[in-house]
Order: sequence, then structure tokens, then C-alpha cells
Amino acid sequence: MTEALRPTNDETADARAALTRIPGLPGGADWQIERLASLTNRTFRIAGAGQAFVLRLPGPGTERYIDRANEAANAAAVTSIGLAPELVFVEPSSGVMLTRYIPGASPLSPGSLEDPAQFAAAVRLLRRLHESGLAFRGVMRLYPKLDEYLRLAGQSGRAEADLRLPELLTLRRQVAPLEPILGLGWGPTKPCHIDPAPHNFIAAGERLYLLDWEYAAMCEPLWDLAGLAIEGGLDPDREAKLLEIYFGQAEKTWRSRLYLYKLVLRLLAASWAAVQIADANSPEPAKALLDGFLARVAEELGRPEFSRHLAAA
Repeated sequence: MTEALRPTNDETADARAALTRIPGLPGGADWQIERLASLTNRTFRIAGAGQAFVLRLPGPGTERYIDRANEAANAAAVTSIGLAPELVFVEPSSGVMLTRYIPGASPLSPGSLEDPAQFAAAVRLLRRLHESGLAFRGVMRLYPKLDEYLRLAGQSGRAEADLRLPELLTLRRQVAPLEPILGLGWGPTKPCHIDPAPHNFIAAGERLYLLDWEYAAMCEPLWDLAGLAIEGGLDPDREAKLLEIYFGQAEKTWRSRLYLYKLVLRLLAASWAAVQIADANSPEPAKALLDGFLARVAEELGRPEFSRHLAAA
């Protein structure tokens, strides 16, 4: 499903130790273990006894802001309607998770989303999730989650300059006037993925699945659309196409709402990256994310389009 890497001895030992706690697996199987590319968690392809699975071990510090019991319930719910690969085992107390490996599946990318059919399939999968009627455990709100990440980063004891906290807090104050608009949302909360980056979609023939439900919650659906627009690198024309596929039309009001949501969501992503740096959890990739998102938010706030979209939303 994604690039396989050679695990370290410690990673292999951790994976084998987790497998011993999973009931129903073939006893004494000579598991072949490959590390899969991932950012905050450790993920492995496990093969043996004619079966293959994906094993997920949570990254350090994630227990501070991810409710693993909620994740377990929500992952089981989406599996039951076929939006995610089969959930074989989950341990809510630790976050250890085992899912069925799908042979031949490949992750999407910003490049693959340039294919109109693949792009439409990804947007429609999100709409199917939002309209599924599932009652996810947990609620995700944009500004409370932003403030939670800023608080966690500030409590870490790391130097503020390392985490760029002064800049984060300055931008937080600058986006405060948007809170009455974005905080209310536009309609009831619905089951949302929260992290619909292209690599979390995998294609297996004509079938598309969505992976990694650790942030999933009841939320404003625009969060998922904004997340896909950001991570997919969509330009304004393709954002209009996203809205057209999802809503049936791309009204200017929704284009402005999407613009504003992306702005604050980028700041939230930068704050999340600061938490990863504070926890020494993939700090180098997190630093690149932090720097990039901070620069983009500051840039957008200084553009005339910001005032125009604010007036139109």
C-alpha cells in the first residue's frame, strides 16, 4: 500500500511484541516484517502463514491529544460500511491496531489527483462518509483544537524559538476575528475523517479506501474538503471543481468559506507540527511542515483576497 522500508532491530522487536498480544494470529508464525512510510506513528507490513496485515504502533506523545478508544469505535464503524480495510484487532488502551493488508493497493498522491476520475472518486468517498449517518465518537472543533495544540506545545518545556511559538501565537490573534464565522459552521456536524491527505486514500482496482482514522470525529464537513484541498495542492480552479463534485455547484460563497477554512486549518497544522517537535516525534519532517504552514498563513493574511473572501463568507 505504500513504500516498504527496512525496520531497525528495535522496531522489529516492538512489532513482534505487539503481535504476541493479538489473539487469533497463527501461533509461532515466522512473520516477515517491513516498515511502511509514516510520519507520527510506526506502521509495518506483517506477512506470514499465507496472510498479510498492517500493524500500527502509536508514536510518542500521541496519547496526549488522540483518544484511542474513540478511534477504535470510529474505525470499526467505517469498516462496517466498507470505507476502510478490514479492522482485525484494536487495543484501545495502547492504540495498537491491526488491519488487513490489501494486495496491489497504492496510495493516491497530489499527482494522481490530477486524474479527473481519481479526483472525483476521492471527493465522493468523503461525501459518502459525511452522508453515511454514522455517529462517530468525539467532536472536533477548529478553534478549540488549535488552542489545544498551542497549549500542548507551550507546556513542553522546549525553547519557544524552537517551536516558533511567538509567531504561532501572533497568527492566532490575527485569525481570532474569523472564529465567530468558522466556529459556528454551516450546518450540523457529520462524521469526518479530519486528515484526508492523498496518501490516506488507497486505490485497489476500482475500489477506493480511506486509511488512518485516529483523528476522526463529528465535525464540520468543510474541514475534510479544506484538508483535501491543502494536501492535494489544489489551485482555485480545481477547488471549484471539488465544490462542484461535492455540492453539485461551486457557489462563490462556498469558495470563500473554503478559503477561510484553509487559512485557519493551515495554522492548526503548524501548531500540530510544533507538538510533534516538542515530543521529538519525527521532528525534522515536522519542522518543515511548521515552517511551510507558518509562511503560507502569514502570506495569505496579507493578501487582498483575504478581505474579499471574508466579506463574501
